[in-house]
Amino acid sequence: MLKVSSDFHAAFKDSEREVVIKVALNGIEYNAGSIKEVNYSTGAFGGDKFQIGSIQSAAVKITFTEIIEGLKELDELKIEIGVKIKGSGTPSNIDYIAKVGCAKVGKTRLVSYVPDKFEFVPLGTFYISDRVDPNRNEGTTTLEARDGFIFMEGAYESKLSYPTRLANVAIEIANKSGITIDPVSFNHLSTYTISKPEGYTYRQAIGLIGQYEAGFVCFDRNGQLAIRQLTDPKFFIAPSEYFLKGLTKNELLFQPKGISCKVIKKKDGSSNETITLQAGSTNGPQITIENNTMTQSLLEQIFAKVRNLNYYPIDLKWRGNPALEVGDWVTMTDRQGKQFKSPILNYTLVFDGGLTSTISADSKSQSGSVTAFKGPLQQQLENIDYRLDAAGKNNVYSGTAKPKNPQEGDIWFKKDGPDDEIWVYQKLEDGSFDWVQTTSTRMADDIKEQIENATPSDEIVKTINLSPEMDGKDWLKISGAKIWLTNETKIDKAIITSAMIADVDAGKIRTGTLDASQITVTNINADSISTGTLRGVNIIGVKITGSTISSILGNSEITIANGSLKNLWEGKLFSEMSGNSFELYKTNGSSVLGGLYRTTYLETGREYLNISAYSGTDLWLGRYDLGSGSHIGSIKVNGNTGLVSLYNTEFGADINGNDKAIKNVWLPGFKVPNNAPVNFYSTLNMNGFSIYNQSDIRLKENIEATLIDGIEETKRLQFVEFNRKQNFQTKNSSMQPNNQRELGLIAQHTPFLSANGESDHYLKIDVTKQIMLNSLTNKQIIERLENLEKRIATLQKIDGNT
Repeated sequence: MLKVSSDFHAAFKDSEREVVIKVALNGIEYNAGSIKEVNYSTGAFGGDKFQIGSIQSAAVKITFTEIIEGLKELDELKIEIGVKIKGSGTPSNIDYIAKVGCAKVGKTRLVSYVPDKFEFVPLGTFYISDRVDPNRNEGTTTLEARDGFIFMEGAYESKLSYPTRLANVAIEIANKSGITIDPVSFNHLSTYTISKPEGYTYRQAIGLIGQYEAGFVCFDRNGQLAIRQLTDPKFFIAPSEYFLKGLTKNELLFQPKGISCKVIKKKDGSSNETITLQAGSTNGPQITIENNTMTQSLLEQIFAKVRNLNYYPIDLKWRGNPALEVGDWVTMTDRQGKQFKSPILNYTLVFDGGLTSTISADSKSQSGSVTAFKGPLQQQLENIDYRLDAAGKNNVYSGTAKPKNPQEGDIWFKKDGPDDEIWVYQKLEDGSFDWVQTTSTRMADDIKEQIENATPSDEIVKTINLSPEMDGKDWLKISGAKIWLTNETKIDKAIITSAMIADVDAGKIRTGTLDASQITVTNINADSISTGTLRGVNIIGVKITGSTISSILGNSEITIANGSLKNLWEGKLFSEMSGNSFELYKTNGSSVLGGLYRTTYLETGREYLNISAYSGTDLWLGRYDLGSGSHIGSIKVNGNTGLVSLYNTEFGADINGNDKAIKNVWLPGFKVPNNAPVNFYSTLNMNGFSIYNQSDIRLKENIEATLIDGIEETKRLQFVEFNRKQNFQTKNSSMQPNNQRELGLIAQHTPFLSANGESDHYLKIDVTKQIMLNSLTNKQIIERLENLEKRIATLQKIDGNT
C-alpha cells in the first residue's frame, strides 16, 4: 500500500467524496474536465491458478473529451488520482450559522477561508501501446497504454559467469533492458545461486527471479521494476463501501498442497530432455511453474515459503481506494458478520467522474478432505507430523489443518491468511474438549480503537504537573523543591547560559586549566611577567622593532627581519620572501633556481603569478619518488624551451560536479584505453579528414563468409522520428543532447544493431555495424540487380531468335 495520510483514507471512505484525476501526456497536463473515463487493470500471481513469478503488465484505457493530435506509439504518460481532503475549501471561525425561519434570516461573519486541499497518489507510468482512436464525430480521443514491460520483450543473453547469485542476474536483466529498478526489493533478494537462464526474453527471465522469491514482478506506481511478495497493510473495507451484492466469497479455503516445476535440459545439440520436479503433496491445489534453472533443493525452499499460504477466494465490487496495490491483503466482513482476509490478486479501477473498483482472488480451490488410499508407512508419517514441547509432555502442531487425535495441553500454531494464531486443546465448561484460540497477530477491533483514540504522548506529558501552576501556557514547570540532580543527570549544550549563573568566585578555582583562548584579561601588569612560557596566546596590535625573530631546528633556521623572511640551511640561504616575490636558491646560495613573482599590470590593475625558471634550469612541482627515481604527478617547466609537461595528471570534477575541461588544445597524439568511454556533447567536426577503423587481416581471426541476409535485416528496421529528452540524464545545461527533430531507430526494437552501454544502462545503436549492414545490403541488391539484368538479356536474346 502506498503511504498516504489518515485524511486521505478518511476522505475516500466519506459518502460525499470528491475524486479528481491528472494525466500528464507530452508535457501537457489533463484534469478531470478533459477526461471522460480511465480504466486501469493489473494483477499478480496469474488468474484462476496461483502462479508465482507472474509478470502481468498493468494497462490503462483513457478516453479524453477532446481531439488530441500527434500521439505516437511509446509516448509516455503518467496518471495520478486524488481526493479533496474533508474540511478544506470551507469557511472557518464562523460566529453562528445562518438560519431561515419566519421569513427572517440570521447573520453570519466569515473570518477566514480554508483553500481546497487535494492529496494525490500515482497510478503509474505508461506508454502508448497499439491503439490511438480519435472520434471526430464525438470529439473524443481514446488510447491504450501499458507499463514498462513493453520494453522487456527482447531476447536476454547473459554475459555473467555461472553459477552466480540471484541478485546478479536480476541486475543484469534490468541493465540490459534499460529499466530503472526499485532498489529496496532488489536489495532484499535471496542469496540463491542459479545456473544460466537461456532462451528467455528479459520479461520471462525476470519472472524466474520472481519464482525464486515466491512472489511476483511488477512496475510500481513510480515506474520502477519491483519484485514483491504479499504484504498486509492491515487495511479494512467496511460493508458500507461494498456495492449491492458486491462481495462474492468462496467458502472453500485455498491452500497450495504442492508445487511442480517443468525443467527442460539440453542433452546434446539436437535433442532436449523434459523432467518434472515436485515438492509437497501431489493431492490438492497445486502451483505449476516452468523454470529451466530450477533444482530440487531450490524448489523445496520455494514451497516452504508458500506452504502455509491460505485465503478464501473472493470477488468484491466496491467504492475503491487508489492507495491499495496489487499484492496487498485486505480485511473484509462476510454475510455472517465474520471478518476474514484475502489478497488482491486482480485489481481494476474505473474513473468516470467518480471512482469504482473491483478486487479479486479467484484461485481455484478443492476440498482438503478428499480421501485417497495411503499405505501404512504413509499413514505413520502423517501421524508424526508434530514435535514435542520443551517439557516433553504435549505435542506442538503447525499448519492450517486441524490436528488429529490431540490431548489436553497440546498447542497448535495455525496460519490464517497473513496472521499467525495460537490454539490450545483444553477442557471446556461443559466438560468436553476442543481447540481454543489464545492469541493472534490480528489486532482486535476494540484494541485498535483504543490505540487510535489514545491520548497523544505530548498531551500525557502536559498532564504531569509537579508545580502548583502552569502559568496558563504549554510550558511544563517543575518546582525546584521537587528536583534532585544526581551525577547521572545530563544537560544538553547551550542550555545553561551565562544569564542563569549569578556569579563565580575566582578565589575558589583551585584546580584545572584555564584556556587562554577562552579568557579575556584586561589591565594586566606586564612588569609582573618575569619568567615562564606563554602558550596559546593571541597578540593583537603589537609591533616588534629592532629585533630579529628566529625559529631554529637542527641545521635549519627561519628568520624574520626587516620585512623579509629567510630560510637558511647550514648557514646558507635556501629561500627568501620579500615584498612581492618568493625566490629559491641553490644550496651554495650563489645562483637563483627559480621563483614565484606577482606582477601588476598598471593599465588594467589585474594581478597574476608568474612561475619562471632561469635558462638551463628546470622547475619541478609535485612529488618525486626516491625509490624509482621518477616524478609522480608532477608539473615540469623546461628551463630551455619554457614548455610545461604534465605527469600522471587527472582532471577531476569541480565542487558542482561538472567535469573540468581543457579548451583549445592541440594534441599531437591521443590514446583512449580499453573500456574508457568517450562522451561528446557537441558535433564532431573532422575538418575534411577521415575516421579509420583497423581492418587488417593480420588483426583478425575466425574469418568466415557471412550468412546474414542484409536485405531482410534492413527490411526489419523500423525508422521513427523523435526528440531526445532534455534534463533527463543530467541537469547540467552544457551536457544536454541535441534538441532537434531526428530520424533514427529505437534500440529495444532493433536487437540486431543494439549494444549495451559501458558507462550507463541505456541501450545504444552500433553505428559501425549499421554501416557494414548498409554496405552488405547494397552489395546484395547489386548482385540481385545484375542477375536480373542477365535474365532479361537472355530472355531478349531468346525472343529475338524466335
